[in-house]
Amino acid sequence: MQALRVLMMILAIVQAAQAQEDTVRFSIQLSGSYLEGHGVVLRWAHSSPGSWRLCNYYGYKVERAVFRQGTEQGIQWTTLADSLRPQSLESWRRKVKSNPKDTFLMVAGQAIHGKLTPKEFSIKSLQDKSAELSNLYAACVLAAEYSRDAAIFSALRFEDASAIAGEHYLYRVSPRTEKVSGAVFALTAEPTDYPKVLVDTVNEGERKVELLWKRDIYKQFYSAFNVYRLNEKNQKWEKLNGAPVAFTGYKKSDYFIYRDSLTENYQPAAYRIEGLTSFGTRGPISDVIHAQGRDRTPPDPPTDVRFEYLGNGLMKISWRVAQQDIEGFRISKSNEKQKEFVEITRGPLPKQARSYIDSTCNEMINNYYWIGVFDAENNVNVTFPNYGTIIDSIPPSAPEGVTGSVDTNGVVTLSWKLGPEPDLKGYYVHSSNHPKQTYINRTGEPLRDTFWTDTLPLNVLTEDIYYKLVAIDHRSNYSQYSKVLHLRKPDLVPPSAPVFTSSVSDKNGNLIRWNNSSSHDVRRNFLLRRKRGEQSFVPVFDCPSTLPAGQYLDKDLKPGETYEYTMEAEDDAGLRSGRLSVLAMRAYLDKTLKAVSKVVVEVDTSRKQVSLYWNYPNKQQQTFVLYRSIKGQSFITHKVLKAKTEYRERYNTLADSMRYRIKVINDDGWQSEFSEVIRVK
Repeated sequence: MQALRVLMMILAIVQAAQAQEDTVRFSIQLSGSYLEGHGVVLRWAHSSPGSWRLCNYYGYKVERAVFRQGTEQGIQWTTLADSLRPQSLESWRRKVKSNPKDTFLMVAGQAIHGKLTPKEFSIKSLQDKSAELSNLYAACVLAAEYSRDAAIFSALRFEDASAIAGEHYLYRVSPRTEKVSGAVFALTAEPTDYPKVLVDTVNEGERKVELLWKRDIYKQFYSAFNVYRLNEKNQKWEKLNGAPVAFTGYKKSDYFIYRDSLTENYQPAAYRIEGLTSFGTRGPISDVIHAQGRDRTPPDPPTDVRFEYLGNGLMKISWRVAQQDIEGFRISKSNEKQKEFVEITRGPLPKQARSYIDSTCNEMINNYYWIGVFDAENNVNVTFPNYGTIIDSIPPSAPEGVTGSVDTNGVVTLSWKLGPEPDLKGYYVHSSNHPKQTYINRTGEPLRDTFWTDTLPLNVLTEDIYYKLVAIDHRSNYSQYSKVLHLRKPDLVPPSAPVFTSSVSDKNGNLIRWNNSSSHDVRRNFLLRRKRGEQSFVPVFDCPSTLPAGQYLDKDLKPGETYEYTMEAEDDAGLRSGRLSVLAMRAYLDKTLKAVSKVVVEVDTSRKQVSLYWNYPNKQQQTFVLYRSIKGQSFITHKVLKAKTEYRERYNTLADSMRYRIKVINDDGWQSEFSEVIRVK
């Protein structure tokens, strides 16, 4: 053991040195075993199809070093094969001719000497060639796994017949190209003990047998297996598999599995299994495994199932069967169609039985029955659930004591009293937003309890919810509805705001019109006012929503001031709407000046001059416009007098007829009415 440990240390040192020196992409993997009659047998494979193809051309060099105690520092390598290559096509043909049953030898020859399919250059053709090369390499490696001749002729195997049993060796296989790295393998020349295959499980099915043996135990010794069955006629063992067997189960990946089809059931069969090593040898054959096919087909289910209620909790069940290979019957029952069925026959009924009386039938609930039939192999088949009919037309009483509440989160809690009926199945809860509209089933399935919770949206305009319940029994008889329960939701939705429609400002005040809030629960609509520049609005008017529109004449105003108005509504829960807009209005201001009155007229005939005199308050701030008409013509602007309350002008003759009118205008543009006509003759 000490020598073996040192040997493995040297192997690790050699491999590490090669890994440091070798920077190439491809490599080979080497394994070996000591086989009596062959010596040490080496097998190798490549990490890629490309490196395999290169080495088929360049060949391999095989070397050996003997390890003994004290030689750790001076390993001497001896060349066993200097240029190992696959055999020529002619040599292969002669070998196949002499051994025509070795199909693996043929496969390996085709993989190595076959030509790749020529194709035009393209990305697709490169991909196809890569896939073709990979398939050829896989076929060659598989053939070398199961055929000694295929491995030797493919240069994937070397036999060192000069190896001495019990000696410790290092082997090195080096491809004769720098593009592929080699491998080193340590081996003690001692025969390997291969175990017999022990079948772990035998499944006997309908005209088939399934053999299972543990994969973890045998995969380290064998790469595949042969399965043999004893021919009862000539008492010879015949191999069942054409290619070696290495199947695993989809649901039982921990096992190797072999399935054998049989012509008939209950015909004993004997099997033996042998393992195939990676060196083309066979392990010891297993002990004999006995198995047979068995009847796994259940009988047909009973038909023409009939029920007759005899009263007093007695239900007679009868049926028919077509087959004769049955052993008996079992009957199960449930109160629901597909749930919790319980066998009511204390033991299997005899195969002659065609009826059974159930003494536990409950008149107040549903009675579903399953009739099961089984054969000698205990294969079972069952009818569909059949309903044992009992006429019941009496509905349960209407639910009573229905109460409920709605919290601020919209969670509704209902409760009611449990009905007295023994066949009561449950309750349905129906709801509506209006007592006279359609009620909707909210529970889907009957409730088996006496309380129920619901969640309502609160951001809606409807504030009321109505519930009523109905009871149902196991015969689907419905009770009358309970009394309607009226619940009020917490009001979290404010009303809609009033909307201004028109406004007028005149000497009577500011007239404002609007449309009242359309929300159904509005209590008052409020008109609010403030002077421009103020922060807060003050209510000046309110009205209910009995009419769709409202108006208000605001008289308490200071002429010329600007006022801002807005509106909001309040509902019966005290929630106020938002303010949609602000209306700005200026109070009416009278800009008409006092007209001129009491104009004094003086006529100086000697000078032929007319003088006009009048009085007017604050004359310094006024402008007087004098209009004149001569000989009955229209009045036209004649003179503009700034802060003067008198006027003089000459005339031609006393026969002239002149008329005057005066209008007052201040600096802000305000005007008076015309004065009375002033006549001069």
